[in-house]
Amino acid sequence: MAPFEYSEPAPLGPSLKAIAEAAAADAEQQAIRRVLQVTRGNKSEAARLLRTDYKTLHLKMKQYGIPAADFRDVVTRAQ
Repeated sequence: MAPFEYSEPAPLGPSLKAIAEAAAADAEQQAIRRVLQVTRGNKSEAARLLRTDYKTLHLKMKQYGIPAADFRDVVTRAQ
């Protein structure tokens, strides 16, 4: 009889760490978008509300492809 050989099963999906990292990134993006919406694209005010540096917010926006211009109101005056 051959000796018992144990082999680990193949992973069925992403690891818990990968899932947690993806969830954190998604939550971060949602928070940035929500605050930019409230501040109408004002990154300085958004950074203050998120309690982070302006530079950090700017880098996160670049990383996630979030343009502040998408949150600025375009005001047109009827004459």
